Amino acid sequence: MLKKHQESISCLMDATEALLSAMEKYGMDPEALSKTPEFVVLVHFLKAIIDGKMEIPNHLSDRISELADTLDIDKITGSTLH
Repeated sequence: MLKKHQESISCLMDATEALLSAMEKYGMDPEALSKTPEFVVLVHFLKAIIDGKMEIPNHLSDRISELADTLDIDKITGSTLH
């Protein structure tokens, strides 16, 4: 299980670095951005998603799965991101 946790953290670091790099490309300050509460929440969500896919117990990933259908974000916003 320790190996899975290490892989999860490495994946999270790579994903977070890629996000910040992409945002910097569009003129956002990665240092300032990484300190915002919204970005902190995003990182926790990313960790929950990664843990869920790697079958690592994470209460947040369980909660997100429960809420995903209830929230139906695509219908609320009227569009999808993909």
